[in-house]
Amino acid sequence: MSQPKRLTVEYDDGSTKTVDFSKVDKQTREALTKLGVCPPPALVGNSKNYVLLQWDDWQEVMGLDTDTVDLLRYYVIRRIDDRGRLSFEVGGDNPELFVLERLPKELRGIIVTNAAGIKAYDLSSEVKRWEGIFEAGGKIEYVKYDKTDSRYQQALRETGESVTKLWDALSRELTERSFDPAKLIAAEEKARIDAYGQIAKGMGIRGKEKQEDVYGFINLLIRKLAASQTRATKM
Repeated sequence: MSQPKRLTVEYDDGSTKTVDFSKVDKQTREALTKLGVCPPPALVGNSKNYVLLQWDDWQEVMGLDTDTVDLLRYYVIRRIDDRGRLSFEVGGDNPELFVLERLPKELRGIIVTNAAGIKAYDLSSEVKRWEGIFEAGGKIEYVKYDKTDSRYQQALRETGESVTKLWDALSRELTERSFDPAKLIAAEEKARIDAYGQIAKGMGIRGKEKQEDVYGFINLLIRKLAASQTRATKM
């Protein structure tokens, strides 16, 4: 049975609402599996894109199963509590929006990777803008990135310190554990999950929403590394 792409709910009035199946939680997927409409949940994520959120001492990964992912804007709204607003262009009419509650002002960078390449966004600087009087219910926004407005930071890199550190951390974990990228890719799923868990823990990477995203992200990086090693041996 192939993997579903979307889940559609039809209401009494004939209207429907559709969501990407990648956003359906594990418990719901298991229930749908029992109904025979989808295969069991994959233990290793298979999203087309993975987004790595980087704080100084914390990293979280999430999968986005869309054809493209480009950071549109990121800003932090301060009212009573700080809330980060993270939006991506994903090839459709509407952007994909995420709300960050964990230290949103301290988010220092984002890495987006897929089979085609890797992009890094620097969120180390910000521009403050006000709306109304804060004490009277207004808000302060700290804009860290905005692709649509040249007044704000638009730092995008395919290479750079954060990307180099990511590859260095992965290589270090593989070397310390004597893992060969090509052999890992060919291993049984259970063995791969065990290895990916060790690698992710060593790199300090956690799942923002699903553990499958962690394994899928590591799997994608190792596939890219194995492919580059294969090309190097043929030269």
